[in-house]
Amino acid sequence: MKKFFILVIVILAFFTVDHPLVKEPRKRLLGEGVGFLSSKTKVDRFPVATKTRNNINKQLALSKSEQDYVAKTFTTDESVKVFELRYCRQGDLNLYFYEEQLTTVCHIIKESLAQVRVK
Repeated sequence: MKKFFILVIVILAFFTVDHPLVKEPRKRLLGEGVGFLSSKTKVDRFPVATKTRNNINKQLALSKSEQDYVAKTFTTDESVKVFELRYCRQGDLNLYFYEEQLTTVCHIIKESLAQVRVK
């Protein structure tokens, strides 16, 4: 019982002390723990973004810079909606996609949004 009590005190101290020697390892440990748990449960927190990225990479032959742009731009569902509003609805100029490629990307986004809404 005494060992358990000491263990509880050490764990509480680990989570409450803000000393730099404790704070950095705690952040790293918790970050790795959350990442490990989310990868093991296979929870997709951004289904529209994932589906959009995958379909764009499958349907279009992209250069390296375009692939990097897709990976950076379509990270969350909100970023996909912002892209769709800005470039598909409002017709703003995009440096990476234009004409037929932009039309294809907009079509892929609309399909992804519709498929996730149906589920």
